[in-house]
Amino acid sequence: MTRPRPAEETPVWTLDPNHEHWPEGWLSAAPAPTRVWGTGDSSVLMEPSVAIVGTRQATPRGMAVTVRLAGDLALSGWVIVSGLARGIDASAHRGALEAGGRTVAIMGTGIDRTYPSIHAGLRREIDRKGCSVTELEPGAPPLAFHFPRRNRLVSGLAQAVVVVEAPVRSGAMLTAYQALDQGREVFAVPGPVDCPGTRGCHKLLREGAQLCESVADLHQVLARPGGGMGIAGSIASPLPVPGSPARWIWDRLDLTGLRLSELRKRWQGTEAVWREGMIALELAGLIQRLPGEKVVRKVWIP
Repeated sequence: MTRPRPAEETPVWTLDPNHEHWPEGWLSAAPAPTRVWGTGDSSVLMEPSVAIVGTRQATPRGMAVTVRLAGDLALSGWVIVSGLARGIDASAHRGALEAGGRTVAIMGTGIDRTYPSIHAGLRREIDRKGCSVTELEPGAPPLAFHFPRRNRLVSGLAQAVVVVEAPVRSGAMLTAYQALDQGREVFAVPGPVDCPGTRGCHKLLREGAQLCESVADLHQVLARPGGGMGIAGSIASPLPVPGSPARWIWDRLDLTGLRLSELRKRWQGTEAVWREGMIALELAGLIQRLPGEKVVRKVWIP
């Protein structure tokens, strides 16, 4: 359930096509918006941007890939655009913010609502470093048909759209096809062949989308924004030293999840050293615990 956004949190502004911050790409959207409401810094709408979209039912692997990719793009000077939804969208926003970058949330509700409501804190962070925007009147609820319509604003704002995980029939696929109609570049991240959430990406690749394995693939196609920090910096902590307990554990993990009990059985050292390795990985932000006593890599190392 959504809740109205208190008026005192962030001032609300409106833009129309005559405003200096109105994105040129929205002029050719079909249908073209005539007004938007927003919170945060509207000037970010004029900066070079890349949209990252995908399924709400994202895998740990997909979210890790998204966080790393969004962070690397943000470090290179790109604004990250997405839709504030669960899964890939939220990971894209968080990846940009964790890298110290800027991000834009295109919403499918009125500006006085945050959907899903669990993203209220995330939206406040977005507004501090970017903005939230919607073409829907204040008070508009999160109706199903609002989200496909808002996707054309996601693709229209960005120079390219990257699909990380998406079923064949999904809003992310619709965004990709709208991007093609708008003359934007479309990239897709490949994934496991037995994962339903990657079949949309594979379909796009078969149809001619650009392969995305890292930020370097985008920079081979797109003109890189000036003033970017490059990708020498990283939102990920350095990997553990080879031969250390932490590195032994890291090398046997993946982005899908492994039971700790299974991994512990293969460990030849003492319990104390095992704990030392696990603590080192958790403090470095390199792993994440999942339900069912599973642990996964938290970051994507290309």
